[in-house]
Amino acid sequence: MIVIRDNNSQIYGQSVCSALLQDGWTEDAAAEQTGQQKDQATAQASALASARASAQHDAEEALAALQNTNRSFTNAKTVRGDVTTADAHLAEERKDAKGGNGDGCYNVEAVVGYDAESVVGYDVTSSASYDVDQEQQGIDGIRTQIATLQQALAALTEVGLPPVPGADAAISTAQANNATAIATTNKAIDHLNGVLKTAYSIANALGTGDCADSGPGEPPDGLSHIS
Repeated sequence: MIVIRDNNSQIYGQSVCSALLQDGWTEDAAAEQTGQQKDQATAQASALASARASAQHDAEEALAALQNTNRSFTNAKTVRGDVTTADAHLAEERKDAKGGNGDGCYNVEAVVGYDAESVVGYDVTSSASYDVDQEQQGIDGIRTQIATLQQALAALTEVGLPPVPGADAAISTAQANNATAIATTNKAIDHLNGVLKTAYSIANALGTGDCADSGPGEPPDGLSHIS
């Protein structure tokens, strides 16, 4: 018995078989079927091994990325810093306001009004606003990393592999970190909005007599909560 294997689109194998048949050899259909089944099983095993290796790699990579993010979690550190800065500037404005209207309303307009609009106002509507946006982007990024890991875990299940160790813990930690960051940031936002209103209120209330209505007027819109 001769067994012929050909992985090159069966071109050469068919040619050899044809020659053998012409020389009087007969084809064993059962052996051929067995050979095809073995070939198919080998191909399936190879494809499964490749899929498993790819799924394992993707899951390990996704887990490592989320774990790194968890380790670097700082709980809205920059936004909390904005609160400290705005509080300090509000305290300075209160001191400046003790000087009254000033000659020609200079103090209320150029000093205290400036404190409210261009110092505290900048702290809240520019610096803190940017940092809040960055915090939201970071939270959204963590959500994306969680989803990526969850998808990778589902892919492991599809190819019959167990989850990578530590995946569930990493996801739980990331979700808890996000909840903490949202709560901390929104608390800071409420405080910052209050500081902004107070700063404008101090400047507006300072103008009296000839300096009435010399304050900065209505404060700008405050910051919105993140989610």
